[in-house]
Amino acid sequence: MSTSALTQPGEPNALVALLGDRLRRAVPLGPLTSWLVGGPADYLAVAESTASLVEIIAAARTDGLPWLILGRGSNVLVADAGVRGLVIRVQSSATQIDAETGAVDADAGVRLASLAVATAQVGLSGLEFGVGIPGSIGGAVVMNAGAHGGCIADTIVSATVLLPDGSVTELGRADLALGYRESRFRRNRSEVVLGARFGLARREPAQCLATIAEYRQRRRQSQPTDASAGSVFRNPPGTAAGLLLDRAGLKGARIGGAMVSTKHANFFVNAGGATAADVAALIALARERVESAYGIRLEPEVELVGDWPSSPLEGAH
Repeated sequence: MSTSALTQPGEPNALVALLGDRLRRAVPLGPLTSWLVGGPADYLAVAESTASLVEIIAAARTDGLPWLILGRGSNVLVADAGVRGLVIRVQSSATQIDAETGAVDADAGVRLASLAVATAQVGLSGLEFGVGIPGSIGGAVVMNAGAHGGCIADTIVSATVLLPDGSVTELGRADLALGYRESRFRRNRSEVVLGARFGLARREPAQCLATIAEYRQRRRQSQPTDASAGSVFRNPPGTAAGLLLDRAGLKGARIGGAMVSTKHANFFVNAGGATAADVAALIALARERVESAYGIRLEPEVELVGDWPSSPLEGAH
């Protein structure tokens, strides 16, 4: 996610000039997120290419309008009050796969799971872990997404980045400050990932696809299919968040329409009619119970965005 500072109120003239009726107003964001909760965006624009994403951000900056990159809407919890300013849904989808050299270029809007399958089919290994991750390449780089012992940092070569001054640059892996569910982009919201290059290893396509099938089977057996954002909390050092939540008796705990999955305790699902406030309250409850039982304060992996009251993840329940 990235935001800019609001400097002028009123109609976003530059965005209107650029997008016309493609600039939508008062758009509910719940249907655009994996949790299916959240209020409206003041404005919504869809970037179908890297060039259009750069142009939209430039126009928002000209208008002095705050902006937020939504991507595929996973790993975020949008406030019931919605998001002030502009939300940009990134759907840029260009990819280039060189099966001989292992070089893979993908726009920020490409689905990680789709890229994992496409590369496996031509015998390139290194992204199989991403087959069960619902997010985009842009979000995956920001989060250094991972599963099954693999992560983005293992194979990324560089990222194409839009800087605050409007210029575009290429940053090598060493400059991305990648850590466990962490990168420079989580600390510097004025930079935007436009795409990424990966360096993958040659492997028999059948072996790559067998690994993907195994990961899919594991996911079906261990994770819920209900609407969720994936893992809610980061794993603390030396243990797993899901294990602590399970031992604290949180499986099946419910606030409103939000429920801790009975299949995997680090997945909080929309069991029907949930609000963002329900989900946030359940996250707060789970943190408090684990901290009370084990003295470990879990850190959310999901990100709260939009017009929230102060400290929505704090307080007794």
